[in-house]
Amino acid sequence: MRGWQRCLIVSSALFVGCGGAATPALQLVEDAAEAMGNLRAVSETTTLVNEGQGRTHRLGQNKSPRSDLPYYEIENYRMQIDFANERWRLRQDRTTTFLTGSPLYGVRQTYGLDGDVAYDEQGERNVRASERVAAERWAEMYHNPIGIVLLALDETSTVSNLREEEGQRVVDIAAANGTQFTLFVDGETGLPSKVMSSRYHPNLGDVAVETLFEDYAETGGLGGFQARLMLPRSYTTNLDRFQLSQFRVTANPDGQVDDLAAPADARSAGPTMDTASVEVEEIVDGVWYLNGQSHHSVLVEFDEYLALIEAPQSEARTLAVIARARELQPDKPLQYVVNTHHHYDHSAGIRAAVSEGLTVITHEVNRSFFEELVARQHSIVQDALARNPQPLTIETVNGNEPYELTDGSRTMQIYRIVADAHSDGILMAYLTRERILIEADAYSPTSREAPFAEVLLQNIEDRELRVNTILPLHGGVSEFEDLESAARTAQELAD
Repeated sequence: MRGWQRCLIVSSALFVGCGGAATPALQLVEDAAEAMGNLRAVSETTTLVNEGQGRTHRLGQNKSPRSDLPYYEIENYRMQIDFANERWRLRQDRTTTFLTGSPLYGVRQTYGLDGDVAYDEQGERNVRASERVAAERWAEMYHNPIGIVLLALDETSTVSNLREEEGQRVVDIAAANGTQFTLFVDGETGLPSKVMSSRYHPNLGDVAVETLFEDYAETGGLGGFQARLMLPRSYTTNLDRFQLSQFRVTANPDGQVDDLAAPADARSAGPTMDTASVEVEEIVDGVWYLNGQSHHSVLVEFDEYLALIEAPQSEARTLAVIARARELQPDKPLQYVVNTHHHYDHSAGIRAAVSEGLTVITHEVNRSFFEELVARQHSIVQDALARNPQPLTIETVNGNEPYELTDGSRTMQIYRIVADAHSDGILMAYLTRERILIEADAYSPTSREAPFAEVLLQNIEDRELRVNTILPLHGGVSEFEDLESAARTAQELAD
């Protein structure tokens, strides 16, 4: 039996907390439960099933750092929560609405939580997620009105700091594990209007996550004497200024749920660790392809320094790539990191690169994005830059004009890929003598489709670049003819 079920007792028609009358802060929670229909009915709720449709947004994948996020259309959304056992599972079908090399058309996504075990269904197997993901998913279980009220009523939680903000009444709720929530209650209806909590994001550091509840309607009460409750039909979740998701749902409190226990293969596995493997392939003398996972980097040697193209995927990968680069040429300083574009999977290691003293080269449209990225607080988790603070040194490619690194014998020209629909400030690097082009996302040999290949080819021709070899930062070494073939296929599909 959960703490809220042990704690509440009946005194005439009033529920009070263990040990006597509710504090003013706890009273607000109880009043909110009454506004939802009935304090006792809410306190005795053990499950919640939300079903509907909506959209989920791709954080860090917008066309420019300040533009709207692309999104998936979601159908067959079904969120099952078992509060009594601290379990939940989400199932949804996603369809891509944006241009990409790997589109989804009604593809099923399933993931969940069982206590401290977070897991993702990947084909025929289930993969256990990291401890950080498990903590985030635990908090998500309480980003709904039923969940946050149950948590506040739990005798192991602390409810405090009653106050008013913007016409709403607000309390803070501290769970027994230390997770902090803030509950907002509408001043007119008395219903929960939103829940906020903090979490750590590897790119953004300390962030606030809020879920807004709107369009309350009566639900439940079927098949017996269960009280009918007022629950929202609209959920919107934001992370800082970015909208993560919107859903329209039908709620079923105390609805029948499946067995939500973590699959055996996920439970038996250890939590996923953020590790990196770096394999080295020397393309020509002084040019190395640093690959080994889904995102690659390229190291270029000049007379007096080294330049790295891309700090992708994660802090762990970038630090591993930097260490490997310095091993390859220990007598020369690693001076630059060229960022192809701002997307989070391609900029996740920038803070780590700054902590190692590297100068960032990116397009001018990304300058303020990286200035903000480096300045953000990382107190929940101390990343490399938080542990070793360094100032940002940044140089930019301006407009469509090339930026050049040269030592007289080797020249690397860095160009904006003009009219690229994937990212406004996306860059490619060209080694003039070696006729090698280095690019990310414009052409990826491993993608099912190549919607950006034609634009990349046009940029190469317009710049009169004599490319023989392409080093994509997804996939493997390719020839110029491979790009031409991909562009023709993309054009045929478009026609």
